[in-house]
Amino acid sequence: MLEFFQGILGDTISIFTIMNPLSAGVIMLTLIDEDTSKKEFASIAFKNSRAVFIAMLLLFLGGTYIFSFFGIQPDGLRIFGGIILLLMAFNMVQGHGKKVNHRAQDQVAAKERDDISTVPLAIPIIVGPGLATTLITLSLGSKTWLEYLSVSLAIFICSYANYLILKRMPFIKKKLGTNGLKVFNRLMGLIVGSLASQMFISGVVGLYKAYMS
Repeated sequence: MLEFFQGILGDTISIFTIMNPLSAGVIMLTLIDEDTSKKEFASIAFKNSRAVFIAMLLLFLGGTYIFSFFGIQPDGLRIFGGIILLLMAFNMVQGHGKKVNHRAQDQVAAKERDDISTVPLAIPIIVGPGLATTLITLSLGSKTWLEYLSVSLAIFICSYANYLILKRMPFIKKKLGTNGLKVFNRLMGLIVGSLASQMFISGVVGLYKAYMS
């Protein structure tokens, strides 16, 4: 049972770090009017977190079947996913936020939308290539129903945490300030970079063993 809860904690940290809701929250503030009410913030946060939860769950539960269908080796994904996460980590450490996940054109187009909670805030800003490859990698590594349950619970926890953060984003930005958010983003970048390095090396070692055996 202890291992089960340790698994949930580890999966939650991995997913939450790559999601980086604070960085997404800063982007959200640039996409909506300054006079937006607390009720509207709560509505956007709820719809966004619901979309994020569904997207992450589908990627996790369907990841194994997708790669089995195309005959792709899991270690190949780990190498590619590690590269994507490293690019994300470099951007975060340099204070650029989620540059890998969305383009400037997406942000301009989003300002013209009535509802930004799903596109582009949920997809591709939060659930982007880095998070998608991470979830599929977790899917490929899950063998028992307890491991599937562990990651599924981690996805729910992260989605709920995302809701709480986005809902309170104006208050958080006021308390932390721009510099505080940048410092936090850089710290998250270090963690993402560490996860990316482990994923990349694991993939390289796995492919090496597969082709040498």
